Formats: sequence, C-alpha cells, structure tokens
Amino acid sequence: MTGALSRVGIALLGAWVAALGAVVHRMTTDLGAARLPWGLLLALLAVLLGALASEQLVRVGGAWFGLGWTAVLLLQQVQTSGSYLVAGDTLGWAFMGGGLLACAAVVVLAGRAGR
Repeated sequence: MTGALSRVGIALLGAWVAALGAVVHRMTTDLGAARLPWGLLLALLAVLLGALASEQLVRVGGAWFGLGWTAVLLLQQVQTSGSYLVAGDTLGWAFMGGGLLACAAVVVLAGRAGR
C-alpha cells in the first residue's frame, strides 16, 4: 500500500511542478540586446531534478512524476479557449517539449542503468 501511495504522491508532485512551471516559464530578463529566459530554465531544472529524485525514491518514479506533469499540461490544453498559462509560442513549446524530454531521459537512463 505504501508503494501505491508513494506513486500517487510523486504524480501529485509532478502536477505541482507543472503548475508552478506554467506560471514561471515566461519570466525573462533583458541582457542588453538579448533576453535570458530564466523562468524557462528554472522550470526545466525543477522538472529534471524532480524526475531524478522521484526515480531514486520509487521504481519508475520518473515515469510517475512525468505522468502528473503531463496531466496538468494536457488539462490546460483541452479547454475550449486554450491554455491561459502555456502559449503556443517558442517559450511554451520549449517548456512542454523540454519537460517531456527531461522526464523521458530520466526514465530511459534509469532503465539502462539497471534500476
């Protein structure tokens, strides 16, 4: 029973990280003529670290984390008016694609490591 509760908790953690990342990923700072998307970098780092930590706690924890993370993003997209937080622009696609790539990489690399 504790294994199932752990997986649900990890999925909820993934959902929480996705919700926070959806809010923060659009934050930028101007560096002269260039823009630094520090919010996107912070959000993707949180996804990567969350998936890595989840993988260490529970077998296929990275997949459960990714499930919760993806569920929040999909729920935002199925609204009739679209998502208010994750736009279909470069930052939005980088957030969605980068987060999915980070979760998938953790799961694949953990599988190759024999975990």
